[in-house]
Amino acid sequence: MRIAVCVKWVPAISRIRLDPETKRLVREGVPSELNAYDVLAVNRAVELKQALGGSVAVYTMGPPEARRGLVRCLAMGADDAFHLNDFAFAGADTLATSRALALALSRDGYDLVLFGNNSVDAETGQVGPEVAELLGVPQITSVSRLDVTDDGTVRAERALENGTEVVEGALPLLVSVTEGVSHDAQAPRDAVRAAEEREITELTAAMLADDVSRFGAAGSPTWVAEVRQIEPSREGRIIEEGSAVEMAREAVAALTERGALDSNSDGADSSDAAGDTPRPAGGPEVWVVAEADEGGLRPVTLEMLAAGQPVADALGGRVVAFIMGGQETAGYAAALGEAGADAVMVAAASELSVYSTAAHTAVLAEAITERQPFAVLLPSTPNGRDLAARASARLDLGLTGDCIGLDVDDSGLAQLKPAFGGNIVAPIYSRTLPNMATVRPGVFSALRPNHARSVPVAEVNVGSTPSEGPMRVEFRAAPEDDAASLDKARAVVCIGMGVGGPERIQELDDLRTLLDADFICTRDVVEAGWMPRQRQVGLTGRSIAPRLYIGIGVRGDFNHAVGIQRAGTVLVVNNDRRAAFFRGQADVGVMADWQEFVPALVEELRRRGNSR
Repeated sequence: MRIAVCVKWVPAISRIRLDPETKRLVREGVPSELNAYDVLAVNRAVELKQALGGSVAVYTMGPPEARRGLVRCLAMGADDAFHLNDFAFAGADTLATSRALALALSRDGYDLVLFGNNSVDAETGQVGPEVAELLGVPQITSVSRLDVTDDGTVRAERALENGTEVVEGALPLLVSVTEGVSHDAQAPRDAVRAAEEREITELTAAMLADDVSRFGAAGSPTWVAEVRQIEPSREGRIIEEGSAVEMAREAVAALTERGALDSNSDGADSSDAAGDTPRPAGGPEVWVVAEADEGGLRPVTLEMLAAGQPVADALGGRVVAFIMGGQETAGYAAALGEAGADAVMVAAASELSVYSTAAHTAVLAEAITERQPFAVLLPSTPNGRDLAARASARLDLGLTGDCIGLDVDDSGLAQLKPAFGGNIVAPIYSRTLPNMATVRPGVFSALRPNHARSVPVAEVNVGSTPSEGPMRVEFRAAPEDDAASLDKARAVVCIGMGVGGPERIQELDDLRTLLDADFICTRDVVEAGWMPRQRQVGLTGRSIAPRLYIGIGVRGDFNHAVGIQRAGTVLVVNNDRRAAFFRGQADVGVMADWQEFVPALVEELRRRGNSR
């Protein structure tokens, strides 16, 4: 079996900073490393080679120093390495990058192409699916387990928010992998030194295409305006003196002052209701591609409908919900209208009842081509990212991933995208129409539904849909409970590595029960096996917007903090003064041993509750 792995040499995100005067990223002195997900992809490729025979080739596109990443891949067991190294590749967005990689990969026939699910510096998850579309091969994304049999059957487990989807497909195939697919060990130093003597093939733009303007900034359908640094907006109160009882009393007083313990609100903030009268047809359309699961419409769908309102107002257009699914899908039309859609388009067919990249991409791409909306918003969920990237590559459109803000200005639709762990935001514009973006869940506030609102509903003629590609063979709900409830959680208690071990989590049950809170956790906790992945919050997990967040033994690095940006009040308990949460990332920080402080906090909360 011939396997190719595409990797990226990225700066260590925790060391990146923004020069306040030049507004440019300062990379000098910042070390680089192989993207973490790509390390998993290389290791799994080598494991498959050892089990089934064959070879592993690694590819990267980047400046000369990116060669160091390829050396490490060779040291990990790859057989060949290819470096796309040419100034013509500079400034490429995801589609221009995908175009170059696809052309490089097409020079050799590969049975399996692996990508890391996303890179830590960009977090889009777009390049893998876009390359798959340009190569004309099926894809599976968000894969946490990957097996290949001797006859070429691929069985993969996809990590979704509410459980695990098992899919099967046949080679050739492109797969984007995430945590769990393999070990993340790097090669030992002696293997790296030996690999430095190995040959690495360089590929220039002219070797891939006659027209080099298809690459780099010139071939990119999106462009980036001046980057902005996100300054901490939390209160930053620190409690570090007194006994555990005294600190608990001060912490509860602070929470009370902020209204974090009030029971008359379910969200981090209040929101307006959807208007009584839908906007009329005739102007530019802002499409919201709805997503639903066993529990109904996903909250991110309602958030996107709210995000589209000011865009439609600025354009003199309207917000249109586009929903695909089985025959029951039409039943969501009324709720979509009540939540802010001015019109609803329903594509209902049995072939769409379970998400399929091939079928859903075909339906969405055809509808976009026919109707030509101004913008198409999709959820930044595993399926939403999968669909958006495939459709944008098919239509040769720019795509902004993980959008956290939308604004209309003289340059067009500004799509605000976080980068480098969320501490930097870049306004991205598109040279192509429609604008396409995936929207991060938990960032926008949904409108209050207006049950008096009635909107027109149009049926989309689905016709015949493609049936090729991987298909779902099993779905396993998330263990323990329904983690989908986190989308609506009023309060959460976050478990960090500072808790000490999985056996200690039960000691926080009284606090969780008293606050009617849900448990969440950091990525390190998931990787240690303490809690299921569906409860991971942060850059590579989910975003939530509770009224109250309490972090226990959590450092608060921005790759976690980006997932709680819309939390109403953040209280953290940590005995490490160097924890990032104590540098303006929390509203209330308690510097104490959690095992002493939490029991006192529980008693103070009970006392407060009994005194009301």
